Amino acid sequence: MPSVVIGLDGAAWQLLDPLIDDGIMPRLAALRARGASGTLSSTVPPVTPPAWTSSFTGVNPGRHGIYGFHRGNAQSERQEMMHSGQVKAPTVWEIANAQGATMGVYNLPLTYPPRELDGWMVSGMMTPGIGQHLSGFVFPEALEQQVLSWVPDYVVEIKANQEQDWRDEALAERALASLHQRRTVLQRLLEERPCDLLFAVLETPDRLQHLYYRYMDPEEELYHSSAGARIRPSINRCFQVMDEIVGLLDDYAGPGGGVIVCSDHGFTAWEASVHTNALLESWGYLTLKRGARAVRNPVVAKAALAARRFLPVKVRRRARQQTFAAIDWSRTKAFASVYYQQGVFVNLAGRERFGTVAPSDLDTVKEEIAARFTSLRGPDGELVTDRVWRSQEVFHGDALEGAPDLVVEVNDSRWQLDDEIFHPHPFTEFLELPRGGHHPDGIVVIAGPGVPPGHTVAGTIMDVTPTLLYLSGLRVPEGLDGSVIQGAFDDDHTRDHPVESIPPLSSAPRDESSPYSEAEEKVIEDTLRGLGYI
Repeated sequence: MPSVVIGLDGAAWQLLDPLIDDGIMPRLAALRARGASGTLSSTVPPVTPPAWTSSFTGVNPGRHGIYGFHRGNAQSERQEMMHSGQVKAPTVWEIANAQGATMGVYNLPLTYPPRELDGWMVSGMMTPGIGQHLSGFVFPEALEQQVLSWVPDYVVEIKANQEQDWRDEALAERALASLHQRRTVLQRLLEERPCDLLFAVLETPDRLQHLYYRYMDPEEELYHSSAGARIRPSINRCFQVMDEIVGLLDDYAGPGGGVIVCSDHGFTAWEASVHTNALLESWGYLTLKRGARAVRNPVVAKAALAARRFLPVKVRRRARQQTFAAIDWSRTKAFASVYYQQGVFVNLAGRERFGTVAPSDLDTVKEEIAARFTSLRGPDGELVTDRVWRSQEVFHGDALEGAPDLVVEVNDSRWQLDDEIFHPHPFTEFLELPRGGHHPDGIVVIAGPGVPPGHTVAGTIMDVTPTLLYLSGLRVPEGLDGSVIQGAFDDDHTRDHPVESIPPLSSAPRDESSPYSEAEEKVIEDTLRGLGYI
């Protein structure tokens, strides 16, 4: 019988539980009732590209090499957009194929360009184009025209505008239309090209929660607002169709098959931005050029932010370069990572283009800045930092290029670090907006042979690949960072069906050259910007 992973991007129990209680997601409720469920911890930081890549490789970012949507930082001459050719670790479909099993991969981020495999693949987030302008997103190539004949205006990514879309139901309506497309394509694919394993992702929860979070969480004041009451029915319709897709895939696995429902990270309300570069400057680790210091004020900060969001892509890139040109790199020891990495780079000599910190001083500078964050107090005078991760605590392997030196968790992830420059104060609050941001605690449900109902389990995003392989009766490569989720299977089952291993696989050859044209990069960057990632 088939085994299936159903990825619900950004899904969080505090949002799903009320939907289940209200009868909006009966298929997910039934899966959880007959299986084991609990929390799935994300990568550090909890970001879509490294997290989903860890899910389908079973290893940490230090081994697969994906740290975000781009490679590079504020000193890079060009920040290269990430793609499937840059994934350095073997994938679950390569592992399954090596054992004679076929696999379907649907809408999984960082799978563009789609890989050759024994089965099929429809690429997900980071795929350029839409409808008639969409091409090269399906393997085998002959299947692409079938997909487009089923859904001629097929949409890979839902367009969002963080500045506007929280005001009405339009985003939810676009999301609903895309979910109907997803259901059609998945149903046809599974009818016409059945496979032994399936990994399918629905990105919709993440997109809705970025814009509507406080309208969705009953614990938030805006949940009870008139806007929340008006928009929530459209949001709930999206989750109803998501639940129908969960049911479709559960039915495909059948009574004897295995099902994993998981998210790459959880979600929470976004209360404030922490302007990391402003903090580093106040602590003496970053220096602005004299002219830049003279013009820094709230008006300039607002104008710089507007430039990054609304100007044409070429102008915006130039403005960004000029913004970071305001830093006096010769007198700077550290600077903020891009927003989605939630961290700090040390300006390390020999690694950074304008590096000043000797390698022998790297650990000292990291510890000093970590201590500063640990003692950081918010506007109310209370300590706000939950944890500062050193790179060596969370990243290990042969693919460390691009990893920030520090990753910071602030106020239970309700405050998000950014990389803006022109801010006279370290914090900006967004309490009046319904926006949400990523949280490390995702979800997991496991159902199938040997899984006793009602068990509570906990795992990490790296556990998805070994657990899927075990559910499918396949062997697990030695040396993965993840493992079969403990407690999901009863003792009799694990005694009769012990986890069997195989030697580590070598990665298939990858084409690391960029598959994107400048126009395609613009399309993807506009999508990321609409969600607040850049």
